[in-house]
Amino acid sequence: MDVEILNEETGGRVAVRVAVRLSGRETSRLFLSGDTLIQLPTDGALPEEGAPIPRTSIFLSELAGLRDGFRRVFADAAAAQAYATSVRSQLTTALEGS
Repeated sequence: MDVEILNEETGGRVAVRVAVRLSGRETSRLFLSGDTLIQLPTDGALPEEGAPIPRTSIFLSELAGLRDGFRRVFADAAAAQAYATSVRSQLTTALEGS
């Protein structure tokens, strides 16, 4: 699994983009063992445009299918770092049990 988590500062805010690419073998394992739900922490996150409530989770297969990854904007670097750490930890263990 190739995981890319990038932070970029924009106008005093920090955007975090999470992208995942799975090999064919990993995609098959995910299909056979059941999809993994990744929690998307919202602490310190700014409201998303066009969304009445922030998204709190995403299936690993859906995240892997997003060409540009999933992006969330935070008010400060500490909240962005906590989010990135949490998501990376979940992704690191996502396919271990299968």
